[in-house]
Amino acid sequence: MIQLETAWLLLLPVFFGLGWLASRWDLRLENRQNERERALQQRSTFKGLNLLLNEQPDQAIEALVRVAQLDPETVDLHFTLGNLFRRRGETERAIRIHQHLTNRDDIKPRDRAHAAYELGRDFLRAGLLDRAEASLNQVEEGKYAIPAKESLLEMYQIERDWKKAIIAATELEKLQNKSHRTEIAQFYCELAQESLRRKDMSSAQQAIQNALQAVPNHARSLILQGDYLVAMDRPSQAIEVWALVAQNNPAYMHLVADRWMAAHHALEKADFGLDQLIELLKTQASGELLDITHKHITQLRGAQAAEAMLVEVMQHSASLMALAKLAETRLTLAELSGPASRVSDLQSTLGLLKQRTTALARYTCGNCGFRARRFYWQCPGCNHWEAYSPRRSEGAVPSGPSM
Repeated sequence: MIQLETAWLLLLPVFFGLGWLASRWDLRLENRQNERERALQQRSTFKGLNLLLNEQPDQAIEALVRVAQLDPETVDLHFTLGNLFRRRGETERAIRIHQHLTNRDDIKPRDRAHAAYELGRDFLRAGLLDRAEASLNQVEEGKYAIPAKESLLEMYQIERDWKKAIIAATELEKLQNKSHRTEIAQFYCELAQESLRRKDMSSAQQAIQNALQAVPNHARSLILQGDYLVAMDRPSQAIEVWALVAQNNPAYMHLVADRWMAAHHALEKADFGLDQLIELLKTQASGELLDITHKHITQLRGAQAAEAMLVEVMQHSASLMALAKLAETRLTLAELSGPASRVSDLQSTLGLLKQRTTALARYTCGNCGFRARRFYWQCPGCNHWEAYSPRRSEGAVPSGPSM
């Protein structure tokens, strides 16, 4: 009996040794398997990157999906796939990937914030604005807080939700340490314009005051303040406000020139108002102000006075548009008393000038080059505020789209 127990004791080290060898063998097999998987991942990753560089996104996505299936923990790769799907317009697949990341408990807070930001962009691309807002509002701090607020600000402008846009712009100022006063003033102006349209005068007045607090002597705010005063039957005060536009921002006077003249007519001071517009032409003779002034001087003082005004303008601010107006005025005078040959010559000249000025006269965005026949406070091309020059260009046609 003692001999049997001694034999078992002698065999115990052998069993331990066999067990250790077996564990080492399993570990070696596992390491080889991991190495094979890593090699496969690396090959698939490099293949996917190579396909992306060769502009073959379909095959690249297939290769990267295989890598993600081999290693579901690869967070950065999931972000890459989600962005690729969104760029290709496959927003549903992008949403699923980013939702999966936001629901994971094992990722870092900064990765969860990143996923919430990307998910918000997915929803924006899909047109699901309420869900985009909810997702982007989850990103309160970190690297993606600023781009999330910028996306929210863009979304609120698309929705024309100016009150939320003001809040987002104010929060962006704190995050960026950068002024957004111009945008905030414009948002208040949009609120004021909506209030004037529905005749809510108290709301309009408050929005205008807020806009002027954001940017003192802001051109659009002063124009709207004058509109408010006219609506309140206070034309004299409206003229005083618009005089500030003429003094501080004369290039914008063409936007209010007709209403300026209407207010002076209401006070029986039309000649005085017209004289002030004519005085402005010494520095603002290019663009619509010349057209409007020409119209009113023709109505009040006749074609001969309009001709004299245009001759003076051509001496200090010669332009094709002024020349076209002069030809138009002289044609009117010739039709009343001139010979038929002169009328025919002026008609031909005016036709050529109008073709040329119609093709060139455009407002141009200083940010993206977008050209338009009418003036916009916000560029339809790039959505920047106050990017349009208030003066119509008459030179060579710049690059960029037009409307």
